[in-house]
Amino acid sequence: MRSRKLVATMTLVALLGSDLVLAAFPAFGQTPTPGNGYPMTPTPSLGGADGTYGRMLPGPSTTAPYVGAPQQAPLPMLPPTQPQMIQRPTGPAGPNVCQPGTGARTYQTVSIPRSRPAEPLPFQGPQGATVAQGGTITQVTVSQGAPGTQAQFGQQPTTDARTQNLGVAPSVPEVEELSRIEAGFNLDPVRVQQIGSIQPQQQQSGLPQPQPRQTVQDQTSQANLGPFGSPLRQYGYSMFAAHVSTFAPVDDIPVGPDYVMGPGDDLTINVWGAVDSTLVRTVDRNGRIVLPKVGDLRIWGLTFSQADRLIRDELSRYFRGFQTSVTMGRLRTVSVHVVGEVCQPGVYTLSSLATVTNALYSAGGPTKLGSLREVRLLRSNIQVARVDLYDFLQRGDRARDYRLESGDTIFVPTVGDVVAVAGEVKRPAIYEIQTGTRLADVVALAGGVTPTSYLKRVQVVRALQDAERVTLDVDLASHYLKGEEPGNPPINAGDLVLIHRSDPRVYNIVKVEGAVRYPGAYELKPMMHISQLLPADRLLPEAYAERVEVARRRPDLSMEIVSIDLKKAWSGDASQDLLLKALDEITVRTELKSARTVTLTGEVVRPGVYTIAEGERLSSVLARAGGFTERAFLKGSVFTRASLRKIEQEQLDGFLKVQEQRMLASASTTIVGAEKEEVAAQQQALQARREMLKILASKVAVGRMVVQLGPPDKLKGTENDVILIDGDALNVPEPAQSVYVLGAVRNSTSVQYKEGASIDYYINRVGGFSKEADKKDAHIVKADGSAVSSFTNVREIEPGDAVIVPPKEEEKIRALPTIRDIVQTIGSALLGIAALAILF
Repeated sequence: MRSRKLVATMTLVALLGSDLVLAAFPAFGQTPTPGNGYPMTPTPSLGGADGTYGRMLPGPSTTAPYVGAPQQAPLPMLPPTQPQMIQRPTGPAGPNVCQPGTGARTYQTVSIPRSRPAEPLPFQGPQGATVAQGGTITQVTVSQGAPGTQAQFGQQPTTDARTQNLGVAPSVPEVEELSRIEAGFNLDPVRVQQIGSIQPQQQQSGLPQPQPRQTVQDQTSQANLGPFGSPLRQYGYSMFAAHVSTFAPVDDIPVGPDYVMGPGDDLTINVWGAVDSTLVRTVDRNGRIVLPKVGDLRIWGLTFSQADRLIRDELSRYFRGFQTSVTMGRLRTVSVHVVGEVCQPGVYTLSSLATVTNALYSAGGPTKLGSLREVRLLRSNIQVARVDLYDFLQRGDRARDYRLESGDTIFVPTVGDVVAVAGEVKRPAIYEIQTGTRLADVVALAGGVTPTSYLKRVQVVRALQDAERVTLDVDLASHYLKGEEPGNPPINAGDLVLIHRSDPRVYNIVKVEGAVRYPGAYELKPMMHISQLLPADRLLPEAYAERVEVARRRPDLSMEIVSIDLKKAWSGDASQDLLLKALDEITVRTELKSARTVTLTGEVVRPGVYTIAEGERLSSVLARAGGFTERAFLKGSVFTRASLRKIEQEQLDGFLKVQEQRMLASASTTIVGAEKEEVAAQQQALQARREMLKILASKVAVGRMVVQLGPPDKLKGTENDVILIDGDALNVPEPAQSVYVLGAVRNSTSVQYKEGASIDYYINRVGGFSKEADKKDAHIVKADGSAVSSFTNVREIEPGDAVIVPPKEEEKIRALPTIRDIVQTIGSALLGIAALAILF
């Protein structure tokens, strides 16, 4: 019983506490929510004309619901209030909501992926926390225009409403928005549907899945079919893309004499002379001002110059000997309605200096469904002017940009007929046209053609009514040159004009190269012969004129070489004076041979690079270089030749290739019945050969040739006086003081030279032979590159020589397998003998 009372008491306390919290909720500065965590935003009701206020979720208005998002049930409206007019100030601050990326008027746009998606940047919230950005559109999304209806071909970007509440700057959009008119010229609906049908299925949560960035680019290349690779935009609407506050009209400039006076204008009247006075008068609602002794003057509707003259005349009736000056003070404001296809229709309070374009700027400009050529100015429900903004955009003409008066209405109707121009024009875009527009007029709207345009085949892609599209080829050049009517046909609504690039190749040229003074391409004139193109003064002195080669194409595109004797052609031989054709390539050879050089370095009196004559020998070049110095070590000279280096490298590469093939063959051969030890030994031997081949492959071919040098006078005429060729090099070192010992010795190193010492002395100095040394095969490599392998013990060793001791190659016998094989053989023989003894 007591526990029941306790439970009832706790329940009652909890209920009272929750009611208390809900009652005090507004007092703590909280905003009531509908239960999803997002605050309610009071906005003017768009569902009717009663002017009442309602509540709705942040995001697009109810006339443009989210595409693909579940529709919210209508929320209850507040009690109706007295209807009121909402006036907008001049030049409202903030971005133009009709421009791409703002999310407004989605029923007029088509979103496609960027061909080069921008990298998203994290934005910081008020507390420094990073705010996640919305999802990326990965396919084409089309939103229909009727409120409450929608059609889509894919995903819609998801935007967290809490990001808007934190006041975070909008993220970099990952999509490009096209108006429905632009999409008609840039997108292929068939491919759009195909892309939408291959998208991966969404998760059960219903959130769009992020797609790889490469997939976005692939889909863009399939869906975006803008002519010549870039999407076409509607012309003129980018003028209104900036913030609307930029275009607020100023009212602190002098007014002109044609300014029309009206109620609210201030006049400053300065009088001096016989009478000194300054009067400030404001035009009242009746259009009048009151002056001393003069009384009231009606100036409403007068221009500023007419009002100035009227005030002077009236004052002169009562005063004499004075002067006057009339200036404008504070200007009045006018209230103007801007309606129709504009970004922000409504009532705007503007300066009396404002014109039609100022009002359009203040309203954000026409949408891309609004006309730029039929802007109407209504005054007292009567159309008083029609403004064609193309006059201002194309020619800067503002003659019809009329001043506004209070109560005027600017109406922007829907856009008229449009055509697109792409290709070789100065301003490719989508243009609004008027009745009777022809092809040349459309090209003029696009700024004219470029110098590389091909006008003999201008294509007009036309959509026939209730039928497919057709292509018309028009010779626009005939209209420009001859004024022919078929070359300038009428243009229909929805036409796409394509002006292609002309052939970039040049055909009326011949090319000249080789031993000529001015090589390059030359104009091929009618009936031009080779003697006319290449007279004697155009050839270099070393030119070989007896054989000039002309390369030309046959009709089957094969190459033909024609040899010409220019000297005979110059003398009048018609058979040699070839008639040139387009794209011929003429080559004039030279008799000048390139200079051949040798390089002398080291202990030479004048080392350097020497140019040699054909057949010149080594002794001649050494004599020109002054011979050797006193410290020249001739036995250690190194003579290298480029051709030998190339041959050595080729031989080394061939040897390595053969050895690699042999190793591959050995590795692929299986020994039947082989023991594990034999297989392991074979693999070890192959590995050793591989390591040896790697060492050989790392060696660099030198191309050294053994030459025993001496003084130039003694070298001349001997077998060592070799004939030099281009690229030879001779390096003469200083005298050596050591002997190099390497190979199968204890320590491979250099040993100080000792006169008269034998080979044993130097081997003992490095610790003697190693166990695997092949003493019989030890040899000496002399400083000049020659080798001595016989009677090495009695050979004289000189400074700079090298003692080579190779390792011994002994056949290794594995003891255990050998003994096992012998025992098996003996056992088998004994068993055979025993069997024979039993039988016999």
